[in-house]
Amino acid sequence: MSDSFVAIVTGGAQGIGAAICKELLKKGYRICVADIQESKAEEFAKEQQRIYCEENVKAVRCDVTKESDYAKLFEQTLEHFKRVDVLVNNAGILLESDPRKTVEVNLVGPLFGCHAALKYMGKSNGGNGGVVINTASVAGY
Repeated sequence: MSDSFVAIVTGGAQGIGAAICKELLKKGYRICVADIQESKAEEFAKEQQRIYCEENVKAVRCDVTKESDYAKLFEQTLEHFKRVDVLVNNAGILLESDPRKTVEVNLVGPLFGCHAALKYMGKSNGGNGGVVINTASVAGY
């Protein structure tokens, strides 16, 4: 699988993100599970490694509200897999008590993700191109 496509999934440790990771793995992708909850990401990654082999699944802590975390995420993914083909901006929250944090995660986070994808995957920057998928759940409304 070393030449298989590689996908990064933010919010990948649980819920919709975990389901996306599982489906991508079934399709032969290698995945990086990116989540702010590092222990959940590592636990989920270990479960998937037992099924799909250790070298095909990586967990990385990522706070999508920080551009520097996105840079580390892409750099660690490239170091491990040598490529990134897909970014799934899936991380999302609904905190009625903290609307600023909700906007930072649900709006600013995907913008930072797209910016990082252009930097690390963009053909104009020496990358091979790729796909960015932005998701949202009903909770985001």
